[in-house]
Amino acid sequence: MKKHLALLLALGMTLGLGACSSPSATTPTPAPSADTTVSAAPVETQDKALDIMFVVTGSLGGGNNVDDVKAALDEYVATYGGSVQTFECNMDTSVYQAQLETAAEDEKYDLIVTGFSTMVEPLCNTAKEFPDQKFFLFDAAVDFTSGDYPNVISAQARGNEGGFLAGALAALMTESADAERANADKKIGFVGGLESTAILDFMFGYVEGAKYVDPEIEVLYSFVGNQNDSALTQEIARSQNQSGADVIFAATNSDLAVADVALENDFYAICCDADEAARIAESNVDEANHILTSVIKDYKGMVAPMLIQIGEGTAQWGQHTYIRYSEGGVTVPQNEWFSNQVPASVLADYEAIVADMEAGKIDVSTAYGAGADVIDSFKELASSK
Repeated sequence: MKKHLALLLALGMTLGLGACSSPSATTPTPAPSADTTVSAAPVETQDKALDIMFVVTGSLGGGNNVDDVKAALDEYVATYGGSVQTFECNMDTSVYQAQLETAAEDEKYDLIVTGFSTMVEPLCNTAKEFPDQKFFLFDAAVDFTSGDYPNVISAQARGNEGGFLAGALAALMTESADAERANADKKIGFVGGLESTAILDFMFGYVEGAKYVDPEIEVLYSFVGNQNDSALTQEIARSQNQSGADVIFAATNSDLAVADVALENDFYAICCDADEAARIAESNVDEANHILTSVIKDYKGMVAPMLIQIGEGTAQWGQHTYIRYSEGGVTVPQNEWFSNQVPASVLADYEAIVADMEAGKIDVSTAYGAGADVIDSFKELASSK
């Protein structure tokens, strides 16, 4: 394997942060939340008790990442005391800032928690307006270089590192003579939902992981334009497969749409955000056996340590924290469906790369803070042979 790529080094990327822009026009304030409140008597001590408002961009109860965040919040108050109240925005961006402002105006929450890149600007605007209110943003980065947000903490797992391992695995599989579904082309695929910073971060890693194995691997890429269009996701996956991609990474809520096409046309899928093979194996074992693995951000693990620091008073406010693969920020499961499909010859090379990642020997470029020129460079790199 060619492990040192001059082309990658020439990009000269450094880790960056998503910027907050100036306050926008005021949005009408919604009525106070009528959603659930969870509180518990502390098991250990009241010293660390926190009254928390969780402003959910989407909705709870779907078995997705915000449910993992809610579990972390509930476990915290069950251990240390306090309460958790939630407000579900149901993906209505027009109420994001308004609900943050409503929660801050109440002056009864020790901490307001919210997440994702779509909340960066609303949160920054609100944090400036309410400097005495503490905010925690997960899975997105605030630009703290100006020193304007001393009442905010942000944290995210390095999805690019999980993407890197997915790209390395895909490259090893497409080049393996022992991989049953691999073809003769040195091509793999990437289907993103939105062309957002978070999805591009996966793509940056995926491209670098593939090129780490072999710079001649070509990465076919496309973006659906939203996270939930299964039909268009399937159409793109079919097109990439027909163009020679025999492994396709789906970084979208519609990742199982790619797995559907993988079963239909007999190639490999890599999914996102949940261990999809394990999730569907009971109902569709054949499709599960077309999913190599999934790239999974650990949202509970992302939030829980930050709550501990906030509660005990050791949190470094006005700072961003990256949680590396080696720290459990992202996982790439090697389960029974992985074992069913990955040949021993591929496994040995892949595990060597995983070991290097765990040891911190691999630096992966990030889309956070990347300008249009850097993004264009990665797209060009993906298509290069």
